[in-house]
Amino acid sequence: MVTIRKLEDPHWPEVWRLIEPVFRAGETYAVSPEITQAQAHQMWVEVPTATYLAQAENAAVVGTYFIKPNQAGGGSHVCNCGYIVGENARGKGVASLMCADSQR
Repeated sequence: MVTIRKLEDPHWPEVWRLIEPVFRAGETYAVSPEITQAQAHQMWVEVPTATYLAQAENAAVVGTYFIKPNQAGGGSHVCNCGYIVGENARGKGVASLMCADSQR
């Protein structure tokens, strides 16, 4: 069972451990592979309207997503989300759960 809830500051280190390898790989997000933790925090937590995490029953963070307006002004009614699922949780429906949650 996976629970999705709003990210709180104490969970940021766990989220960073989850997203850092994805950013370093440079394959899915248009960010520098040398992105710092502070820069990642700004991108993933500070700029978006909200950031969420997915936790397994054992409280391990297995995924995260953010939601924000796609454009300013006239395009602000369209959202943009970014999703990352931890390597050990891929293929288990976590991304689908996060996507459905973001649409609500």
